[in-house]
Amino acid sequence: MKIKFIVVITICLCFSSQIFSQEKQTVTDTEKYKQFGLVWGLMKYHHSEISKGKFNWDEVFVENVEKLNSVDTQKNLDMFLQDFISSIKAGKIKNANDTDDVFKKNQDYEWIEKYSGNDKLYTYLKQLKDNIVISDYYVSNNSLSRIPTFENEKGFKSFDYKIKSHRLLELFSFWNAVQYHYVNKYLMDKNWFSQLDSFVENFSNTRTQLEYELAKTKLIAHLNDSHAEFKSRLINDSICKRIPPFNVVLVNDTLVISKIYNKKLGEKDDLKLGDLIFEVRDKKIKSILKEEIAPILSFSNDSFLKRFASWIVCNKEDSIKVKVRRKDSIISKYIHLYKTFDIKDNSSLPFFRIEKKWQLIDDNVGYINLKTISKEEIKAAFEEFTNTDGIIIDLRNIPKNISENDITKYIYPDRKKFIKVLFPMVNRPSLANFDEPLISSVIDPFKSGRKNSKYYNKKIILLVNGFTQSWMEFMGMAIQASPNCITAGENTSGAVMNVAVFKMPDGTETNFTSVGAFYPDGTGAQRKGLKIDYLVKENTSNFNQDQYMIKGIELIKSAKK
Repeated sequence: MKIKFIVVITICLCFSSQIFSQEKQTVTDTEKYKQFGLVWGLMKYHHSEISKGKFNWDEVFVENVEKLNSVDTQKNLDMFLQDFISSIKAGKIKNANDTDDVFKKNQDYEWIEKYSGNDKLYTYLKQLKDNIVISDYYVSNNSLSRIPTFENEKGFKSFDYKIKSHRLLELFSFWNAVQYHYVNKYLMDKNWFSQLDSFVENFSNTRTQLEYELAKTKLIAHLNDSHAEFKSRLINDSICKRIPPFNVVLVNDTLVISKIYNKKLGEKDDLKLGDLIFEVRDKKIKSILKEEIAPILSFSNDSFLKRFASWIVCNKEDSIKVKVRRKDSIISKYIHLYKTFDIKDNSSLPFFRIEKKWQLIDDNVGYINLKTISKEEIKAAFEEFTNTDGIIIDLRNIPKNISENDITKYIYPDRKKFIKVLFPMVNRPSLANFDEPLISSVIDPFKSGRKNSKYYNKKIILLVNGFTQSWMEFMGMAIQASPNCITAGENTSGAVMNVAVFKMPDGTETNFTSVGAFYPDGTGAQRKGLKIDYLVKENTSNFNQDQYMIKGIELIKSAKK
């Protein structure tokens, strides 16, 4: 009996101690803002009344963040959140847990478990999480394409980056849109939720406009999506206020001077075409790219990052130290940088180029450049190439006049599906499914080609590189579905399909890839880019000879043997 009494007393003391501890547990500003931003976002996208757009939800955020100053313990914060939720009429709640046939990798509601000790708050948040009575004011989709849109995000009137609550609104508006409606979220390098504390600290503690824009830029960069961008003149000036009078191409870990814009300025620093810059500011090229440039860019993979190699030789100073290799000599020197200069007597390395849109090359090999070719010209090309040993299709430029169907009708024996698309479910935040747009009842955009017994049945070599992006990748996937296609090049940009445009509270806009792209066999294309059969290897001595074309011709000739 005594033992039982002691046990009961011990349990009561432990329970009382726990309650006392919670009551005295202080909560940091970061934690307060984080928890409120999570609840605010959950209500925005899951609440039946709020999702109708009945409230100025941005204004509600700002008003309540400013009230958080008086909250000092977790218990008080729980009460604050409970009162905040109760201040909005509950609305209709209909729960659903039927997620067997949907894509669930983006679901992330574990944070709700933090409130399991508060029955009322915890129960309501759990019910809200599973609610399916959701309207489409804040996010909707085109009834035909099923692409999500954020048309009613119009910015916050009188936004001022100097005000902390406004900066935090900027953060949580975008963070929650991504949390619930970015279908490729699961592919990020770092878990989106796990970064939230650092995001809150960055946005809370900025003092200058440059710091604020850097915080926003780094937030967007975490999407790892080559479609996502935020252009800031302040940031650009902090990196590239002054530029050199030449252009560079990144080949492996070296910058090659490929073009000199002003002969006199080039001679002033003894610069020559083909000079190899392998160190800048006593740092290796790849180190600068990864440590200084990558953190402020959203990129799906390194092929896209290479586009920004010219930033390595920019600076806000009027000169920059470089180490240059020229033949057998290594030269360390400073080169001048300029705010502006005249393009005068410019010169370039002699790059191998085929100027025509289509032509026969190298002993019975057809070549088609998709950049400006028309439907009529493609038809003429395939008619002339009927008896060739193979055709090289160049997708390293942005096609301006054609669609994938203008090509596939000549290279498919039958109409076929070439892509699977993962769509976010607007009325089921965080969930997605593989589906077809309604327009597919008229014409399925994910099938291509036609029945054609006389289709071109020799080798098709598709050339791609890091500039092959978005609908170019979509077109590439269609061409790859030809029964005789081989793809050669480097990884493509890895941002396939359409973009969603999101207007931030400060009035600026950013994009992200709105749906997920997969090959019919289930292989993902987002971030990875197109499947590559033969990786083209360039080096500083051969890159200007177009190793892509050389590999394409080689593959066609080897198939003929």
